[in-house]
Amino acid sequence: MPLDRMVGPKGDGTASNDEIVDPFFLLCSSACWNGIAMGAIDIAKRHVTRKKHVDVGMRVADYPTIQDYFGEAIIDTNACRMFTFSMGKLMDDLTQDCNWSIHRDLTALPRLRPPALVLANQICRRQKTSPHVCDKMLHACGGSGFKKDMEIERYLRDGKAGWVMGPTNEVLRQFVGKLALLGFESLDYWNQQVNDRVLHNEVKKLDAAGKRQLAEQLLAQAEAEEGTPLKTLVSGGV
Repeated sequence: MPLDRMVGPKGDGTASNDEIVDPFFLLCSSACWNGIAMGAIDIAKRHVTRKKHVDVGMRVADYPTIQDYFGEAIIDTNACRMFTFSMGKLMDDLTQDCNWSIHRDLTALPRLRPPALVLANQICRRQKTSPHVCDKMLHACGGSGFKKDMEIERYLRDGKAGWVMGPTNEVLRQFVGKLALLGFESLDYWNQQVNDRVLHNEVKKLDAAGKRQLAEQLLAQAEAEEGTPLKTLVSGGV
């Protein structure tokens, strides 16, 4: 890959990712999953309003259970849709309506993180609605929903991608919960911060022999990383 195709200056991966890639990726992904849910509703509506049970003279859409499916699906999908619109408006405000000329100077980044990134995590993971809606629409269509020409089965498969695509729903729910309880700085996105509480709690479980063994392992690692003789480290010369 030629260097002139590199995004951002060398060594700037964290800022470029957190301020540009992640917020836009999560926002656009959320819009995608929302669109899949809306498409599934449209396809299922076309089927249930046309499909008739001749023996009782009712369409599938006439049954209260089917109406409940659609009511829940529309309410949940619209909630996600409005959340996504709100996120888009926030990013417009933070980026001066996507004025990328301000990104020529890294010190002038609009600082989408933390406000945009935290909300983007929430709306993207709220898209568990998409597979849920698609599943309900499959139920509404019955066995016909498995026919490839109806495409509900494809929407169900694509909608599920929003749940399992990294970072997964479970990981991002943990991010949001940790943020609420411990603050933004506790979100160690790049795995660079030591959790002292967890570290001390684990070390406390060791007996004297275990602590000596751990100390020897850590000193050996420090020697390998710094090129300092182990004897010097033990004597306190460093």
